Amino acid sequence: MSFGRRALGSRLLPGRCGLGKSARAVSSIRVGASASQAKTRVFLGATLALCVIVGVNAAAGAVSKSPLSKTPASRSTRAGSHAVSAAETDRPEGVQLATNRGSDSRDGWYPDQPELTPQLVGSANFGQVFKTQLNGQIYAQPLLVGHILLVASETDWVYGLNPTTGAIEWSRQIGKPFEDAPVHCPDLIPYLGVTSTPAIDPTTGVAYLVDQVQLPGRAGIAWFMNAINPATGAEMPRFPVEIKGPTTNNPQQKFLPLQELQRPGLLYLGGVVYAAFGAHCDHTPFAGFIAGVSTRGQQTTLWTDEAGPGSEGGGAGIWQASGGLSSDGPGQILFASGNAEGPETNHPDGSIPGHSPPANLGDSVVRLTVQKNGSLKATDFFAIHDDAKADEDDWDMSGSPVLLPTELSTPKHPHLLVATGKEGIVYLLDADNLGGHNEGPGGRDDVVGEYGPNGQALSTAGVWPGDGGYVYVSTIQSASGHAGAVDVYKFMTSASGLPGLRLVGYGSQAAVFGVSGPIVTSDGTTSGSAVVWVIDGASLQAYDPVPVDQRLKLLGTWFVGNTTAFGPPGIGDNIVYVGTQDGSLYGFGKKTSPGAKADSRMAHQ
Repeated sequence: MSFGRRALGSRLLPGRCGLGKSARAVSSIRVGASASQAKTRVFLGATLALCVIVGVNAAAGAVSKSPLSKTPASRSTRAGSHAVSAAETDRPEGVQLATNRGSDSRDGWYPDQPELTPQLVGSANFGQVFKTQLNGQIYAQPLLVGHILLVASETDWVYGLNPTTGAIEWSRQIGKPFEDAPVHCPDLIPYLGVTSTPAIDPTTGVAYLVDQVQLPGRAGIAWFMNAINPATGAEMPRFPVEIKGPTTNNPQQKFLPLQELQRPGLLYLGGVVYAAFGAHCDHTPFAGFIAGVSTRGQQTTLWTDEAGPGSEGGGAGIWQASGGLSSDGPGQILFASGNAEGPETNHPDGSIPGHSPPANLGDSVVRLTVQKNGSLKATDFFAIHDDAKADEDDWDMSGSPVLLPTELSTPKHPHLLVATGKEGIVYLLDADNLGGHNEGPGGRDDVVGEYGPNGQALSTAGVWPGDGGYVYVSTIQSASGHAGAVDVYKFMTSASGLPGLRLVGYGSQAAVFGVSGPIVTSDGTTSGSAVVWVIDGASLQAYDPVPVDQRLKLLGTWFVGNTTAFGPPGIGDNIVYVGTQDGSLYGFGKKTSPGAKADSRMAHQ
């Protein structure tokens, strides 16, 4: 790809920044309210040791042609209890945990991978170390949980693999996957089982995952929260738990399992696992939902982002291109919503302060706070000023809100986040004062900065805090002619102390629809240790993190075949994991000898 195909800064909107032909930044940064004291992200350079509960091995087999029984587990209740089995403070601060994109900030930074150096990755000593054939498409990000690589598929198979060799330690089909024929949605065919990345309880090591199940004995489908012992694959007591309505903030808003898809990665927070839902192929009626299920096997809440009168089925699905729900502290959840459907009132309208969120929250970045009774309440939001136009053009928010590490902050804005929109706009927001709707000058966006558009952005941003700080956004070719690539933004601070981003370069390879959000591996913030990873088209790609002459150097590309859309590679113990549509799970790392390639290990046919 040449810069001739993609002119830098060829379109600059009011209040948005781009890189001109002379590579000089055009800055437009707005000031938001000051934030509270800084939160520190401490890198300990340690791997979390998980205490995994021991259970019984489960049998493996092919996808059953007859319905598998799956009913909600019996519940033991305690009056007035807000079930919390592990407080947020039980989670060691700064320790890399097994979760979507490496941490609850969803920044995609894995600072505990010292062996994945640019020198190794760019040499003949790095490459495929194993390929294991599993059953079903692999959309969920593979997670290293203790000494087990946890992998889940769309045919409802869950696997525990040896993370070094790819050998199958255990496997179990947790339900009968939903066959998509009645919906006729080409996004995920032919089966829907586990799509999202699981969440791990850091105090027990139990893995929580959501699957869509064809119900036996009655028509229809249902969504279940499962609790899996990652050492054995066995289901934990009081699980699975069926996720169902009504919603706490609008009992009239129906949760229709057939209309919803659970795409975003799960979030473990204070003894409750949260799962977000959006549309399945935008078949109406649908809405955005967030469900909470406690580690004790009780549904604690079901909340909707379309809670206003008459907004039932009003859209605003939460998909986030597979990125997980974000969190920056106890009881705090952040997410990004999609297009509202139907009346204009289904999305924010008029000037609305951020700390007074409306009932309908389409095209928004939203902060939720967990209440004492376990319910959720919106306490802050940002909605794009031209949200009605965004609905018409399908330019809604895309990836997860990414909470930036303290290396990318200033005293005036100690807590920043990055959000991306499909149009290719990158939003820099103050996480303590998101900005509301039409609160900026001239009724526009009250943000720290807006940048772009530079190609369509359909994934979650990645972050490298070293070398002064960089943010990476995968984009694809847009209707206006911008060719897709990994866009590179440098973190900047003005003379007056205001933070901002500047577009400084691109990846050297063209990106196509389905490109993953970037992931960064490193040895802490040590300069020269970082590598930027994306899955694009049919390959895994690796780049140097700092552009030279506006280009990221390509370290290598490895063919993996038909990849799944948007999901990032898994990372663990200096190995990179990639799942595909044909059920192949690849491991890439340091080879035992140059040119060596591990044999495939075959599973269920």
